[in-house]
Amino acid sequence: MRNAKTFVHSLWPVLLCLMAGNNGQALAAHPECIVTASWVKSVQEFQFASNQKKAILLRPVNYRNERFVVLETGWAPLEKAKEYQAGHVAEAIYVNTDEFENGYPRWHLKPLAELQQVIGKLGINRDTTVVVYSRQMIAAARVWWILSYAGVSDVRILNGGQAAWIAAGYASETTINEPHAVSFTAAPRENWLATTEYVRERFDKASVWLADARSLAEYRGEVSGYEYLQQRGRIPGALHIQDPDDKAQIYQDSDGRFRPRQEIAALWTQAGIKAATPGEQFEREVIFYCGSGWRSSLAFFYAYVLGYKNIRNYSDGWSGWSTTYKQDAAEKGITPGWKQEASGNPIATGKN
Repeated sequence: MRNAKTFVHSLWPVLLCLMAGNNGQALAAHPECIVTASWVKSVQEFQFASNQKKAILLRPVNYRNERFVVLETGWAPLEKAKEYQAGHVAEAIYVNTDEFENGYPRWHLKPLAELQQVIGKLGINRDTTVVVYSRQMIAAARVWWILSYAGVSDVRILNGGQAAWIAAGYASETTINEPHAVSFTAAPRENWLATTEYVRERFDKASVWLADARSLAEYRGEVSGYEYLQQRGRIPGALHIQDPDDKAQIYQDSDGRFRPRQEIAALWTQAGIKAATPGEQFEREVIFYCGSGWRSSLAFFYAYVLGYKNIRNYSDGWSGWSTTYKQDAAEKGITPGWKQEASGNPIATGKN
């Protein structure tokens, strides 16, 4: 892990030059997707002044919509979300990541229609600007990807989350903010999602790179990575792009902020993922995957912010590739009531 960090710190200036325009600044097609606490505050003040018909403030830069929602997300129901209850960003609504997934034992993405129902209940429509944050960056990225895939046009992540809000001098609040449900309909970004069938048809072709966003031990098949998942290994031919989990601190700094985007691009170059047009197209379509879509969503987020278009997220990930589940009341293993069996899809283990 130390070697990976040393490499990206040494190589990213080179990548920066390669990806820079005439003014020497790194290209990034969607830098607005990463926002600061001060930007969130400025939008809230703008919204308040507009709603109260008081002195009209200047519209914040890169804020185009009329609806604005801040979401704190975590893996717990509201009644158990102790950190949110103890203090959160002003006006933030809480959402449990389970709301977007199909539950025990799979924890895979819900069908699109169900996702859009959940999003509407949060008071979000297609043209709502949404800022997501979490105590875990991978959770914020997961919800960012889900909302965007489902058709929300403008979703962003608060860099540094709640800690950045406090560091900026803004007060937390303990009010449990309730959403005002709306009707949500939108065309999804279908080209953002890779299904198991899609991956199965392409994993051994020269037209794609599978980017494995898990720990090295998971990649080699030494562990499954999840206490509720039995199968170990990787999709054959997958390239290891290091672990985006918060604990690894490769894709994020110790204070919960994003690493420089060019460092992550350098990491992928080391793994063998090369750009045809830096900041626009990889030489092949890149399909990011992890265990169940959280860490791969963060990798996808970096690629999107950098400007790459030929990217997908295999949301069901290693779980969806490796395992089938059969309901069985007699099963007492790691998923009681459900028997896990190998899916029959090819798997690889060990070093490359």
